[in-house]
Amino acid sequence: MKKLILLVCYTSAMHPVIAQDQNLLVPAIVKNRIIKIDFFSPLTGNTTLGYEQVLANSITLTGDIGIIGASLAPMSSHAKGIFVEAGTKFYFSPDYLIDGMKRFNDFQGTYFSPQIIYSGFGFDYNTVSYKTDRGVNNSFALMLEFGKQWILVKTLALDFHAGIGYGWSQIYAPDYSGGINYDLNFLVPYKFSHVQVSNDYPLAINAGFKVGILLK
Repeated sequence: MKKLILLVCYTSAMHPVIAQDQNLLVPAIVKNRIIKIDFFSPLTGNTTLGYEQVLANSITLTGDIGIIGASLAPMSSHAKGIFVEAGTKFYFSPDYLIDGMKRFNDFQGTYFSPQIIYSGFGFDYNTVSYKTDRGVNNSFALMLEFGKQWILVKTLALDFHAGIGYGWSQIYAPDYSGGINYDLNFLVPYKFSHVQVSNDYPLAINAGFKVGILLK
């Protein structure tokens, strides 16, 4: 009887250890994709959705699509269109769970990201005869972005970023003074994906804050 009681006590004590060892053998769920939304974009004249996927250690592929006109705020220009962004992120300052031992997440850390952007949309403008007409903007930009992304509870992504680069736009507004031969960027300096005020000095800038969900 005494031996039976000792055996029961030993089995009960070893059960948590065995269960822990079994849990260690179960592979962790790898989440290598993120679906994102630019959190404040509906207040700036568009709704922007993004995607990020791991390519290799410290390198990810990114893409964004913005629906111009899908906005919570009214726009006097009634802009309607789309923009797309594509690029690669290079994480050069990753965060670690234990410094030098284990990386917390492939998506977490400071990064550098070259981006190519196209933005195309129609907009309202006032002609020289004080009538409202419809113009068209087509913009391209090459951006160099820097940012940092945090991963919370291995599920939620928070991404702050800002960039600077070159931009160029073709704006068609024929009834405006000067027509297409005049630099009309002042009519629509905000391209919804970035800001560009002139083709003569083709500086482009952007910034944003995105929230995302990690997926398998």
